[in-house]
Formats: sequence, C-alpha cells, structure tokens
Amino acid sequence: MLSGLLETAMNRRSPRIDRLGTRLLLVAVSWALLAVPLAAEIVRLKDGRLVHGEIVGFDESEGISLRRADNGGTLRLRWEHLRGDEVTRIKAARGFTGEEPEPYLVPVVHLILNNGTTESGLLVDDGKRDVYTLRRRSGTASFPKNYVRRVEPGKVEGLVVYRPEELYEVMLAENGAPVDAPAHLAMAVACEGAALHDHALEHYAAVAELDPALKTDLILARRDRLAIKLEDAAETAEIDEIRNRLYRKQFGEALAMAQEFRESYPLSRQLGELEQLETEVLARRRDHVAERIVSDYFAFLGKSLSEIARTDSMDMETAVELVEDSVHDEVLDRLTRIYDLSVEELAELWGERGRGSVRSSSYGSGTFILGETKALDWSVGPDAESTEDLTVTEADDLQDKIDKVLKQRAAERADRLEAARTSALVDEGLTPEEWWEQHPNEDRQHWLLAYYAEFTDMLELLRAKPRNCRRCNAEGAIQVQNEKSEFEYISCPVCKGLKHERIVSFR
Repeated sequence: MLSGLLETAMNRRSPRIDRLGTRLLLVAVSWALLAVPLAAEIVRLKDGRLVHGEIVGFDESEGISLRRADNGGTLRLRWEHLRGDEVTRIKAARGFTGEEPEPYLVPVVHLILNNGTTESGLLVDDGKRDVYTLRRRSGTASFPKNYVRRVEPGKVEGLVVYRPEELYEVMLAENGAPVDAPAHLAMAVACEGAALHDHALEHYAAVAELDPALKTDLILARRDRLAIKLEDAAETAEIDEIRNRLYRKQFGEALAMAQEFRESYPLSRQLGELEQLETEVLARRRDHVAERIVSDYFAFLGKSLSEIARTDSMDMETAVELVEDSVHDEVLDRLTRIYDLSVEELAELWGERGRGSVRSSSYGSGTFILGETKALDWSVGPDAESTEDLTVTEADDLQDKIDKVLKQRAAERADRLEAARTSALVDEGLTPEEWWEQHPNEDRQHWLLAYYAEFTDMLELLRAKPRNCRRCNAEGAIQVQNEKSEFEYISCPVCKGLKHERIVSFR
C-alpha cells in the first residue's frame, strides 16, 4: 500500500494543485508512519532530566511529540529543549544523518579594486590584454587592469555566476549523472543547497523510486519542504539569502534579514526553518567570535595604548588613569562594532577565552617609576616560590684560594658599585613625567602594556619579575671617564641603580 501511495505521489507533476495534493498526501503518509507506536525510549532533556515514553510525532526542523509512559499525556519538545547528542540520536534513528544542504560554491576570482570595492566572477579570456573580463549571471563586465589592486581566487554561490539550468549542467559535469539511489540523494542535497529546488525534488523522487527503504522519513520530509519552497518562492528566496549571509559570516546582516522576514511574512509556513536558521546563525557567530576574540582584543588593545602613547598633550598620570579605568571598555566597544554583539556578550566571551599564546612586555628604562620595592618584586608568577641552589662544592686547596681571591675582588668592586648606585637612586634624576616626555612613543606603549597586564586584572598574568639591566649588566652602575680622564663609576642611566628592568608575561 505504501509503495502505491509513493508511486502516485511521484507521478504528480507541475500544476500547482497537483503539487499541493502531492504535498498533502506525503504529509499524511509520513504522519501515518510516525503514528505507529515506536518502542518506548528514554529522552534526555537539556537540563539533565529524563522522560520515558514513545515518540509519536517527528519534524526534522522543529522537534518531536512524546507520549509519556507515566501519565499517557503528549509532550511537545522542540530541538532546543534537548541535548545536542540526543537530537543527533533521534534524527539518526529516523534516517536523518546530517545531509543538510549547504550553498553550492563555485571557484571564481575576486578583483580587489583601487577604490576598495570587490568584483567577483568567472575570468573570461576575451583577447583583451589591458582588462579583466568577468562573467556573472547578469552578463559580462570588464575592468581596466590599472584599476585593479590585486587578484585573488575565491568561491561564491553558484547562482551568482550561472543561470539555474547552466548551474545544474555544471553540477552534473562535476559529479556525474546519478544512476542509483545514494547518488540521487547526494545530488538532491546538492541541488537543494544550490537553490535548484525543482531539480532537488526530482532527485528525491528518484531516490524513493529506486530504493523506497532508503531514508524514507528524510525523503518524505524533504519533498514536503521543497513543495512549500516552490509554492512560496518569494519567501524561499529571502531565506536562501539569509543562509548565504550565514556562510559568508555576515552574521549581523543575516539576523537583521531574519527579523525583516518575520515582519513581512508573519504567517509563513517556513517560520520553523527560519527559527532553526537563526539558532545556527547565533551559534556560529558565537563560535566565530570565540575563535578570534583573543587576537582581535590584543590588536585593538595595541591601538588604544598607541593612541595614548602618541598623544602630545598626554601626561604620565593621565595615561596611567586611562589604562586603569578606560582601556578595557574602549577595546570591547571597538569589538562590538565589528562583531555586532553587545558589550556584555563580548565581556562574557572574553572571560571564557581559551589559553592563547604567551605575550610579554617590559617597563624598560621606566622600571624605576614603579618604585624600588615593586620594581624588584619576585613574588608574582610561578617562579615566586623557587629558590636558586647556590651551594658550592668544595674543591682542593688551590681552588679554595682562587675562590677567596675572586670573592674578595668581587666584594671590593660591589662596594664601589653600591656607593655609586646609592648616590643617585630611584627618587633622583628623571621624574616619571620627565621620562614620559623624553622617551619615544614605542617605549611609552611598552610601559603601558606591561602596566595593563600586571595591574588591571583584564589579562591572565603569568609572571612579572626583574630582568638584568642590559646597559649595566645588573651592576647598577657603569664606568665612565671624568674630565681628568680618570675612570669612575656612576649610577646606570637606564635602570637608575636598580640593576634590573621589570618584564611581564601574560595572555
């Protein structure tokens, strides 16, 4: 009986009334099949609760109806009420194993013009050596080569460059004409992704004819869906364009178009598909931002700190105040404009960010601004509790004598260095404001980044510790000649006697 109904449905053709009759018949058959009680099963909800019963209704895009075993009532569950693995399990048990249509992309070239715009199409050799000629669905267009900044390979949806029947011939040439049910199923899915809905319907019908047992539920649901798409062609075109925006990663535009669709077609039969599409857009946008937020955050952080460092009227005190109170919010505000997310959503994603590459920055010659105690603090980071083993193995008498002489000389030199260092320590010489005024923007920016990482709690601080001053080699003083050509020690002009510069590692 079932094969007879399917054969009758497949033989109905183009007139609208016949398509509508086919659609209604197929819906009746599919729900008749699903009305047959299935084996009782346990369904796990997203919140962890378990519901025991029989699935008596199934919709690929919306969810299931479950007749409960405890009270006999029917529970309507949308897919978002269930765990992801449960959705996959339930769909797979009914033949829906992931053959979701995706846009059919074809290779093209992108011409990046000098004015910043991009033109895409198939590159045509028309014999003209001074122009690029592109073929699009609307025809051909030529662009002088001196107007083109660069040429890049890429891909676009097939209907951008081909008319529908041309695209179908291209797909047949690429994949071969299908001869069995699995091949027809693959071509049907590809045609649906390419928005060639008439051809998709023909290939789904061929699957049911060649192998009625192959994914019966999927075929019935897809043919019903395509019947609606063909009847409501204007709505279908808009939903296809929303999906194209999704695959171009134009998430904000996709969501705006979805809202416009709801306002234009409040009673659309494709609202279920639209809801599913919106859910996918939101999920992919979040994943996309999560992948990029670390690199983009640091890129904008660098720009913000650079703006502060190069502002002529900026003073040191104001710069530090901006770093502490404003920079993080400014970075998030910039990110909202490129991701089209709220500051709250971005702040949440930043807090959940993965472990990225380790970065570092140094206070450099401005280490003294922190003050001696903080500048030489070793208590921050994983090295804080470590101590260096300074035990010296005893050697023979001669080695002992050599060591004693070297230690004595080193002690004498250290005394001279200490005298020079203490003569002009941290609070002498340049003031913080003078350092800020006299040093280049790059040094200012490095200092601000190190301070931001160590003191604002916006980044993951890995370690902050002193590093030997490269000017005086951690001696705190350098040897110079005075007016009498005599050598004497003066406090190191870079570390100002601290012997170290402070470096910060973070991510």
